Parts: sequence; structure tokens; C-alpha cells
Amino acid sequence: MNARDYGYVLISGLGALWYTPGALAAEPAADAAVTTPFRSPVTIPSAPSEDEARADSSPVDATGAFSSDPLRTLAESLSASPSLGDATRRILLAEARRGDYLPAISWALGQSYWGLAQLLIQNNPKPTPDWAKLSLALHRYDGPEMARLLQHPERLPARDRLQAQMDLGRYGQARKDALAAMETDPYDWRLRREYLQAVRKSASYVDLAGIWQSFNGLSQYGPRLRGRLALGDAWGIELDADALREATSQAAGLQRLPGWSERAALGLYWQAPDWEIQTLVGSYEGMRNHLTLDLKARWQMSAGRVLSGTVEYHGRSQQSPALAVAGMASGIRLQLMQQVGAWTAGLGAGWRQYRGQDGVDLGSDLFAGASLLWRHGLGPWELEAGPFVDYHDLNRRGQVQGLVAQTLIPSARTIDSVLPGSYGDVGLRLQWGQWERAIDSNWTPYLALSVYDNTRFGMQYQLDAGVSTPVFGPDRLRIGFSQGQGGNGLAISERIFKMAYRVYF
Repeated sequence: MNARDYGYVLISGLGALWYTPGALAAEPAADAAVTTPFRSPVTIPSAPSEDEARADSSPVDATGAFSSDPLRTLAESLSASPSLGDATRRILLAEARRGDYLPAISWALGQSYWGLAQLLIQNNPKPTPDWAKLSLALHRYDGPEMARLLQHPERLPARDRLQAQMDLGRYGQARKDALAAMETDPYDWRLRREYLQAVRKSASYVDLAGIWQSFNGLSQYGPRLRGRLALGDAWGIELDADALREATSQAAGLQRLPGWSERAALGLYWQAPDWEIQTLVGSYEGMRNHLTLDLKARWQMSAGRVLSGTVEYHGRSQQSPALAVAGMASGIRLQLMQQVGAWTAGLGAGWRQYRGQDGVDLGSDLFAGASLLWRHGLGPWELEAGPFVDYHDLNRRGQVQGLVAQTLIPSARTIDSVLPGSYGDVGLRLQWGQWERAIDSNWTPYLALSVYDNTRFGMQYQLDAGVSTPVFGPDRLRIGFSQGQGGNGLAISERIFKMAYRVYF
């Protein structure tokens, strides 16, 4: 990223005091001490706007009998629109009867009457401008038509042109076009948002974080380094590494610590408008050294539906202090998110196996969950609230053996100190802002509170708070804090503090 990139972002940022939440996918809270997959649903990108959500109310869709006659369909649509005055109705209909469909096409596109707009464009006796065709192609996600229209970019408005470039996976070109457009209008916050989305998709970055976490007498703290080297619009190289210093108190029930645990992985990512795939391979070294593998995939099935999956092999486990020091976890997880209007529903399921770092099997967890969130805009951020439920069916070994047993003090060498029995959670989640909705606004607060009834320990809570703010250009500083029980079926109280800085280049 060059100096010109930073300059226009800083200039345009002065006018970007308000924004509409963008289409960035939230990154999972990988720094958390205990994973709680059903309390933090995946953010769905490219969700339908309010206009798109009411598109089915277009009379052309409801009155198929008139679908072959554009003038009759237009008249029906105009009469059914409560916001139009009589004079406007007469003018639009009169122009259409004289063979000038463009005013009616503009009105239909502005009202999100997509069926009517398509009918008028198909029957237009005059050439239809490319900007109208592109607007319809964007709604229909018509890739070949978008590619054809982009052959003459000078005929297209900047915002729609940028969106088409993004939809086709041309992130680098979208970034260049956004910079050129901001030379003309540096205070257009919509252009700035499109530019920042293109930056996240196409630019390389280095992300350095510091983490401190404590649960049940075990403290872990140290640096985490993540990075991406973009080798094109579609793929590149990724790095994820951390080194955690470990310390313990009597409450943890531990008698043997390695001092440091380290994890380093290198891999590739591939992305397309509807797909993201990431694979990382490396080593995890604690009391033993093991090969580690992470595979993540994400498929945007439609504008409001996302299917994501994760495969993990020999990863960190924060299920208990003993597993954090001497154990590891492998598993698979699938999650389906569906957004309809202001509501987002989520279903998820998965399986995890827990082993000591010497390979001794400790047990497995078969889990499933569901959530339903209602979303409402509050200025430049979002408020989300709704219920969630999850259940974990744990199959535990009768005794703790091997390296994990050697790590525990004699009085704590029971399976209950390592893995809980089966449990479920039912509760409510309130969330404001997004921790990883990183580069869409000038500063982004994050507050999330989950209050739930755990079948083993009764009422529990999980609180997460933080802020993300720009420092120079699109670079971001993030600070976050978490506290609560963690929802893992053990009587664990956790506390996490993290601070990170991301540099794009």
C-alpha cells in the first residue's frame, strides 16, 4: 500500500462520521480462552438491505397476469405505490407511453421493483444506459453481464462499478478505481467504505497482538503474530504464530509446567466472491512437539445464507488448565447462518477429541447448537439480541493417564478436573458493535453479554468489551477484555485482555 492509499483514506475519513454497516465478515475470536461457538454467530456478508428485503412487494412480482405488458404493469405499480403524488404518476406514465422508458426505469430501480425494472429494460424502445443495466445485474448477481458492462467503465457510476468489481473478485482493480474516484470526491463515505472493503480483500498485512488470559489459577501471556502476503486477487500466503508463557497458582491443581508453549503455522488462502478457503500447517510445541493443521472454508450460498466449516488437528485446548498445559484437541465444526430481514438464525454442530500431548485419549465431545438474533442499527454500529441454546455430549475415559495425569497434583487426578460431563446451555445474548468489524468506521466499540443457564452450574455469564480504531490510514488498533465462566461445563472463571495492531501494505 503506497502513500497515496493512506492519504485519501485520511482525507475521506474526515467526512465518514456515519456509515451503514458493511459486508465484512467478522473474524472468529481465536484469542478467547474457551471457545463458545453458538454465542458468537458468523456475520453474514452482503446481507440484503432494507430495500432488497422489500423487493418482493413489487406489484410485478405479485401480478404475473400483467408481466407481458410493460405499460400495464407500470400503471399497476404506480397506482400501488403510496409514496408517489398524482402528478409524478401522470408524468412517468405519459413519458413511458411516448416511448421514453428511462424515467420509469430509474423509478423502478430506486424503489427496488426489480421485476418491473427488468420488464421495462427488456421492452425499452430506446437504448438503455449501461448504469441501469448494471444496477439490475448487481441485484441478479449476473456475472457475465457485469463483466460485459465493465468493458466500458466510463459509462458506469463509481459506486456500482466498484461493487461489480468486488462481486467478480477483482479486488485490486476495485481498490484502484476507488482511489481514482476519491480524487474527485474525497468526502464520499460510501466510496471510502468500498475502498476499505477492497483493501481487506486484496492488501497484505501484518497483525501483532499481545494476549494475557487467566482461568482457574493458570495464566498464559505472550505475543501472537498473524500475517498475509497477497499474491493476487484470489490467493496468497498466511502466517499464524504465538508463544505463550505459562504460570500457575495453587488453584489450578498443577505441579508441572513447560514454561512456554509455542505454535507456528504457515499456509495458503484462496478466495472468490462466494468462497474462502484457508489452510495452515505447522507445529505445536508444549510438553511435546506435534504437527498441527487448520483448515477453514466458507461458502456464501446466497445473499443471506452462509455455510462455514473448520477442521482442526492437534490444536490448543483451553477446556481446562490441565488440557491447556499438557493436552491438545482435534475436531470438525459446521455452521449454517441464514439471514431474513433483521433476523439471523444459526445452526451448528461438531465433534472434538481431546488427547494428552503424549497421545493418550481423554474423551470426545459431540455438540450442536442454535441461535436467533434480531439486528437493529444504532448509528454507525449494530445492536443484536436474541436467544441461543447448545448441548455437549461428552464421552470421557474413566481415568486420567499419561502426561496429563503427571501434570496434575495427586488430589486432582480425576477426569472431572480435565473434562466435564455432558451439559447444555440456554440463554440470551446482547451484542453491540463488532470486535473484528475492523476497517469500516472511524472507531468501533464492541460490547457483548451472554447470560445463560448451564445445566451443571446454574446461571453464568460471559462479558466481552473492546474498541477498534484507526491510527494511520486503514491500519487498526484493537483493545479487548473478556470475563466470565466461559460456558465449558467446568467451574472455570476466565479473564482475557488482548491488544493488537494491524498494518496493511
